[in-house]
Amino acid sequence: MQNDPMKTEKISLHGKNYTLYIQYQHHEKLRFEFNRLTREFWDFDFENYYQSGFWDESCILYSLFDGDRIVAHTTVSLLAGNTGGEEKNLVQIGTVMTDEKYQKRGLSRFLMERIQKDFEGKNGGMFLFANETVLDFYPRFGFAPVKEYEAFLRIENGIFSKNLKIRKLDLDCQHDLDLFEKLVENSFPNTAFPAKSKSLTFFYCYANPEIGYKDLIYFIEELNCAVVAEAEGSALRIIEIFSPEKVSIHEIIPAFSEMLFSEVIPGFSPNQENFEYREWKDEDLQLFVSPELQHLFGQQPLKIPTLSHT
Repeated sequence: MQNDPMKTEKISLHGKNYTLYIQYQHHEKLRFEFNRLTREFWDFDFENYYQSGFWDESCILYSLFDGDRIVAHTTVSLLAGNTGGEEKNLVQIGTVMTDEKYQKRGLSRFLMERIQKDFEGKNGGMFLFANETVLDFYPRFGFAPVKEYEAFLRIENGIFSKNLKIRKLDLDCQHDLDLFEKLVENSFPNTAFPAKSKSLTFFYCYANPEIGYKDLIYFIEELNCAVVAEAEGSALRIIEIFSPEKVSIHEIIPAFSEMLFSEVIPGFSPNQENFEYREWKDEDLQLFVSPELQHLFGQQPLKIPTLSHT
């Protein structure tokens, strides 16, 4: 296989031999085994993502195999970030899982330490989400829990002086898919915490309609922007904005005037005024960040963008 990024190493842990496979998604047998374990843990798999063609080299699999069987796994997602005014990749750690028969053998610890070593000095910070069963695990690696804050804007329908034309994109149509891809690739950051990933955007917005936002993507021609948005109760959730130039959320809101809503909630931390903030948590998940990011989350109300959350 030409330009195969896969790396393979023989590993011995506590007297037991394993094979470490890294970035092996192009190898069908290994990928299918990864999908099997993912379905057992999360009730979905990554096959549609792979077949979509949008799984690029920013999504890196780290897996330990015992023979032909995957027994422990962690995924690294690289995101284009900007911390302290400096553009650097951010590293997100996700899809952490260990086969039940192989738990408490130090396999997840090995993968965490290996990932930290591989990306040491090559990123602007790391972050991950952990459920309540492993809250004491990640501090051992220098991660600290931080709070997230959801921005919201109180609003009344009927106050819009200008209604913009809006069109829902059909990503099964090649023209709309190309348009959306171009806007994603050239999008201007509208958030105080940029964490951009074209690969993850298409995971949520194209490859997995049943768990994502494929049917919730709109194009506003006058503003030359695509908006991922949905009505939820009395709220309009603007999950993400993709535009080559800075676009104010206040400009976008009138395009959704036919919906009934009393507040607007971005899926990111807007770098715009007039928003209020409230503490927010994604169900039972706690955000942990590395030391490089702790001061940022301590200084201002931030949240990880919805489309950058694995």
